[in-house]
Amino acid sequence: MAIKKEPTKPDFPYAQFPILIMHKDGKELKDTKKCYFGSMHYADKYIVKSNFKQKDYQLFIKPGTNVETVVPSIGRKSKQKKS
Repeated sequence: MAIKKEPTKPDFPYAQFPILIMHKDGKELKDTKKCYFGSMHYADKYIVKSNFKQKDYQLFIKPGTNVETVVPSIGRKSKQKKS
């Protein structure tokens, strides 16, 4: 009798990163890589950059998160020199 493996629910250890992409990585695709994102914009950008097909990755969104309201971080503004 085969033992069925229950699908694991991913944990989200970082409150500011509610989006998780899991995919195979490494030599012969033996390792599993977890990538956390703060917005769908950056998750989509990573998927396009990595040339993933739908079967190559799993996308998880933290329950209770409205993806449309998740805004990207503003980041640092560099100081411009005055001429």
